[in-house]
Amino acid sequence: MLEAKDNPKPDHAPRLFSPGNTLPFILVTALFLLWGIPSNMNDILIKQFMKSFEMTRLKAGLIQSAFYMGYFLLSMPAALLMRKYGYKAGLVTGLFLYSAGTFLFWPAALVRQYGVFLLALFVIASGAAFLETGANSFIALLGDPRTSERRLNFSQAFNPVGAVTGVLVGTVFIFSGVELRPQQVNALSLPVGTTRTCRQRQ
Repeated sequence: MLEAKDNPKPDHAPRLFSPGNTLPFILVTALFLLWGIPSNMNDILIKQFMKSFEMTRLKAGLIQSAFYMGYFLLSMPAALLMRKYGYKAGLVTGLFLYSAGTFLFWPAALVRQYGVFLLALFVIASGAAFLETGANSFIALLGDPRTSERRLNFSQAFNPVGAVTGVLVGTVFIFSGVELRPQQVNALSLPVGTTRTCRQRQ
């Protein structure tokens, strides 16, 4: 029978994260919430794009393809960049791409070109690929190795919150309850100057 000194118990349970890593932990955990939002807005965008651009189902399917192609093409470069320059460089690059993709929706709305919307979604997904590749590993390193799984599970719990938020935002703010008439759909596909001229004639 082993004595107590042969099987010592820890004086206290290891902390979830080190006290000096509180701010990085909160900021990186917020990323799990952020990238859950666009992933679940695609289905809403597909429905609205089909009405606004009168797309075929093939083109509608390309929306998801353009988004997840960003993950497929950029995940490995993200890992290589972080291996060489560290997690900070990778996460900052991801935030830059993510932000650039969201801003691209503004010129896409102005030119009203289907391809520009696909480009914006691809850039957003590329940024998310950098963020997801770096955030999971970075969270695991922010404290005692014995609590790395608990840390990662806690942070990943915010991803479904982002998913639900994306659905709610898309449902409420993107053409909520609006059924466009054929004339309105045609007006959306016309150049800006032409649309104004048509309105003046009416």
